[in-house]
Amino acid sequence: MTAWDDGWMVFNRHTYGGITLHNLSDIFSETNNGQYSPVNQTIYTALYSLFGMNPRPFHLVSLLWHVINVFLVYAFTKKLLGLREKENIKPVSITAFFTAVLFAIHPINVESIAWISASKIPVYTLFGLSALICYMQYVNSGRKRLLATSFFLFILSFGCKEQASVLPLALPLIDRFAGRNFRDKKMWLEKIPFLVFVLVAGVYTMSLRNHAGIQYLADYPLWQRLFFASYSITEYLIKLAVPVKLLYLYPFPMVPGDDLPLNFYIYPFIVAAMVGAAIYYRKHKLMVFGALFFLLNIFFTLHIVSMSRICMFADRYVYLSGIGFFIPVVRYCVKYFLRLSKHKKIIVGIMVSIYLLYLAGYAMKRVEVWHDNKSLRKEIIELLDKREQIQKVEKK
Repeated sequence: MTAWDDGWMVFNRHTYGGITLHNLSDIFSETNNGQYSPVNQTIYTALYSLFGMNPRPFHLVSLLWHVINVFLVYAFTKKLLGLREKENIKPVSITAFFTAVLFAIHPINVESIAWISASKIPVYTLFGLSALICYMQYVNSGRKRLLATSFFLFILSFGCKEQASVLPLALPLIDRFAGRNFRDKKMWLEKIPFLVFVLVAGVYTMSLRNHAGIQYLADYPLWQRLFFASYSITEYLIKLAVPVKLLYLYPFPMVPGDDLPLNFYIYPFIVAAMVGAAIYYRKHKLMVFGALFFLLNIFFTLHIVSMSRICMFADRYVYLSGIGFFIPVVRYCVKYFLRLSKHKKIIVGIMVSIYLLYLAGYAMKRVEVWHDNKSLRKEIIELLDKREQIQKVEKK
């Protein structure tokens, strides 16, 4: 484990309090340093009650969540594509398999697994994906029990991380992809429990934060935060496609009050071009679904809504949203691959194998960075040294 956040996130008075009715009541009625994640905190408390401060069980359980999520990504992708491609079983299965493989070995997901304080991300993803899978089964069958199960799983997901509050907005995305009639009142009425819960839970958690004296100040003006958001979206997509120079901390380019670096002015145009492309290809429903699913699940991490954070963006924020990138990319690659001749398939297969080996190798390298505090400090020191050297060159 690392000293960064683990001291208050993992080991706190709720953890030491054990599995008792009084402590569980406190866990569900209080925030921890402004964060409300009672389900995840209960998991920490249970692990501590069983194994004490031994870090190995915490890491093994975090890895277990990820393994389960790999299978859920496979099921989610297969169910989603099955809503429109019910007869194309083989391409759908191949797409689901390679989407799950990318999710499993991608180095950008290492932070969410290796860092115990971030374990709430794979847990909220586990319940969130399960909720969406149940909802798709409901869309196919119309059985109300599946809708109720989806709602219950969504509540558990929210109990792990407040970022899950956007998941109900993914339901209309699934409806649109499935070709449901948006004029059907029944389709909107079935979303009411989800939206009511988000509203009530949001007010409740904000009241807990206000009671605890937690404040989130907007250090940067909105116009600068919009540039940060454009930069973050672009960087996330680049790192999902070709992960290079991954870091555990991506600091802001300047302190509040300073001028925005000139290179940041290009990123809104890049995002605008991507939005234009999405509008142009809006008939490609899978591409639209993937883009909206990606943006939806990272929206609250983009600093458009001011956040009290020391980093501009983080690898862990795309653990769930990255699925929206993987699915359409893999689907279109599979379509292209199946049309190739036998010899070309061999060449492309070799290239894909090399790419996957690169991802796996880089993931192992990222695991080493998260080994302890010393390795983490070494990375950030090297980063700061490079930034100082660049600044000196720019001044000359």
